[in-house]
Amino acid sequence: MHYSRHPPMRFVQFSDCHLGSAGSSSLALPDEKNAILRDDIRDSVKAACRIAKENMAHLVLIPGDVFDFELLKPEITSFLIDLLESLAPTPVFIAPGNHDGLRPGSPYMPASDISWPNNVHIFTTQNFESVAVRELDCTITGVAHVHRGITDRLLSERISRADAPINLLIFHGSREGFRPSDKEYVIPFSDQELANQGFTYAAIGHYHSFSTITNRDGQIIGAYSGCTQGRGLDETGDKIAILGEINSSGSVSLKPIVICRRRIISVDVDVTGAKSDESVLQRVAQRLDKSEAREEDIVCISLIGTLSPLVELSAIDREFSSRYFHVRISRSRLTPDYDIEALLVDSAAAPLRSAFVRKMLERKNSTSDPEELATIDDAIYYGLSALDGRPLEPRDVD
Repeated sequence: MHYSRHPPMRFVQFSDCHLGSAGSSSLALPDEKNAILRDDIRDSVKAACRIAKENMAHLVLIPGDVFDFELLKPEITSFLIDLLESLAPTPVFIAPGNHDGLRPGSPYMPASDISWPNNVHIFTTQNFESVAVRELDCTITGVAHVHRGITDRLLSERISRADAPINLLIFHGSREGFRPSDKEYVIPFSDQELANQGFTYAAIGHYHSFSTITNRDGQIIGAYSGCTQGRGLDETGDKIAILGEINSSGSVSLKPIVICRRRIISVDVDVTGAKSDESVLQRVAQRLDKSEAREEDIVCISLIGTLSPLVELSAIDREFSSRYFHVRISRSRLTPDYDIEALLVDSAAAPLRSAFVRKMLERKNSTSDPEELATIDDAIYYGLSALDGRPLEPRDVD
């Protein structure tokens, strides 16, 4: 595509598609719904490319984790090649991440027999390299992860690049101070280290939520677009691609555009004091109305608080499962409102329950360790639920 050298220069950024993957175990999706979610992921990538076409983007930037190497199948590679070729002549730049990093068998490998379209450039070195796009008066500097990822602070020293009016950086890395607890630590960097590099803009992958990075003057110097489709409880809400513009002064503006068909909606519902299934249903319904969950969404309901063990909760699944694509109800943060003092009293009707509670409280009174106390509390509730013939669900695992 010819660029007239008159800004704004438009680009589309997306990453962390994880093609081939399915929903996390926290969603408890059955196989047939996981198959649909895999199609949703493909559709989100198509939507991102459609945004590039419709807005006549000059560049497409993909900073990693397009697929999961362990789940890669030939049809995924073919899908990607055909889709990215359809963007030609718009240049597409891919900086492999820690999940789709370079390794034997990767379609990204230069020695691979896979033929990528001429408009697609894949960075294939562990050191930053620059590619000039002269018709756009810009350079794109990127790096590739190998196997499970680079952990060196590559941004701690100046990254060399060819001089150009617009200098873009693309990589898959961990912004310090914002790393989710379950994220691998790859190419760590601070906001100041990124600012010191002096790039016009950095397209960054790895984190699955949209976020921007600004310098001390409040100017945007980088962003994560996040994942393209939610697959777990840490990927709730709308998922987007970025439509960006860089004007003649080098100022960057970003517009997030929703590309996911299906959102993950997670709600906590406090049912403390509810006396019946009907009361619990009303509270759940009110909370879902506020969440604006749609029919096509995956809805995760976490019941919290204390609840009488006499409330069965049997109607919740039946009531809400037909309203949404998938409903997952967790009781793991729910504390049964047992009257422990009453249970201590010997009862001819329930001597085993009384003996069990007495024994557990003896153990509880013999320790001051917080972890052991919490374990004993859990054991009391597990044991009473089992004695009552109630289904057991792991506590506090969301």
